[in-house]
Amino acid sequence: MDVLLVFPFSRTHYSVPPLGLGYLATALRRQGFDVQILDCTKEKLDLEGFRQRVQEIKPRLVGFQTFSYDFHTVANSLNVVKAIDPSIVTIVGGAHPSGAPRETLEQLHSADYACQGEGEQSLPSLARRCLRGELIEPSDIPGLIWRENGAIRMNPAAFAEDLDSLGQPSWDMMDPRAYQFAPQGVFLKSPPVAPISTSRGCPFQCTYCAGKSLTGARIRRRSIPLVLDEVELLYRTYGVREIHIVDDNFTMFRDRVIEFCNGLEERNLKLHFTFPNGVRIDTLDEELLQILKKAGCYSMIVGVESGSDRVLKIMKKSLTTDTVRRGVALINRAGIDVSGFFILGYPGETREEMRQTIAFSQSLGLDAAHFSNFLPLPGTEATEMLREQGKLPNIDWSQLFYAKVAYAPDGMTADELKRLQRQAYLGFYLRPSVLWKLKGKVKSWHHVRSITLRLKDYLFNR
Repeated sequence: MDVLLVFPFSRTHYSVPPLGLGYLATALRRQGFDVQILDCTKEKLDLEGFRQRVQEIKPRLVGFQTFSYDFHTVANSLNVVKAIDPSIVTIVGGAHPSGAPRETLEQLHSADYACQGEGEQSLPSLARRCLRGELIEPSDIPGLIWRENGAIRMNPAAFAEDLDSLGQPSWDMMDPRAYQFAPQGVFLKSPPVAPISTSRGCPFQCTYCAGKSLTGARIRRRSIPLVLDEVELLYRTYGVREIHIVDDNFTMFRDRVIEFCNGLEERNLKLHFTFPNGVRIDTLDEELLQILKKAGCYSMIVGVESGSDRVLKIMKKSLTTDTVRRGVALINRAGIDVSGFFILGYPGETREEMRQTIAFSQSLGLDAAHFSNFLPLPGTEATEMLREQGKLPNIDWSQLFYAKVAYAPDGMTADELKRLQRQAYLGFYLRPSVLWKLKGKVKSWHHVRSITLRLKDYLFNR
């Protein structure tokens, strides 16, 4: 095997096809490389199981998708690869290396390379250099991070200009039917489910978000006919009956949304869809919501973040609580379920503002709510501010998980912030109206287990 692409064993309680690795697999296959995707989370592979699979596959290059909370798992997995055969080329990419490029290679001694930004151009070029001996200089590979004469060198992040040129992800390597009962958005309507991406990039300046380091600040869009081709492939070949659109800004371009919805009807694709990463609430209107509902949209998540206008302003969210309240009311009137994302413990936030957020969440008429403690993610404006102030001397990357407390604002302890998160969840969900709505959304005992594990983390894990 030329290349093994690895999604490491993760602590997350959802398991979905690794879409980014699917695109990388396509890019490598186009240049004639033999590729395999190994999803250690789906296959429940611990380090010993991972070791056995690497020994069986015998790859020449191993690439890891790396999130911050999986950093230590990836570090241990890299050591396993090098212990099997030091000549195997290793590279890490994804959200963490994109947000902390230099630190990643400084800390991962068993990684030969890292990549920041999108890797569809970078990884095939590196594979041609390392596996075929082609004369490609590291300095000519976009986004590459490498060691040279004792120093770490970095090329600027690469972002694909023409998303259509990337083709479709390699769905034959990540069959959606194997991922039925632990969706990213917790609840689902019509399994099996598959995630799709129709655009990349985000121009907004939210200080807590690291998305721009991975996919850039400019929105780039796939053509809707090609998106519909992918949906039709998933529908007719893999039996998918629900898609999760993971764009950051799917509803930004109204005409494009309408083209997508009309295309589903024209191709007789009778499925449901939702947005587990959220949509901008200020891009919605009554007519657009009705079009989305008719096409199969049954649920959407909106990024509320705070019930305090002052905190929303310092987050650079470009929203007000009045805008949120009007938007949620519009979604409810359209008959679409609506959930909200909230952040507790943002730098400079007071206890009273956190309680204000908790009360706001219960006043909006939401079907569900997700309360995350503030995460000082690498590559964000908020994290850089805290570092400059000397308030993040050493970050334990494994703490960058929504149920963990990696940072507490001045004057507040981690235990106190965790108690507030617990109060937020219990206060929101232990209401008869919410419990009644949720009762009919559980699809199987596997689904019950996934939900129970998530609740256990949010209520008790610190």
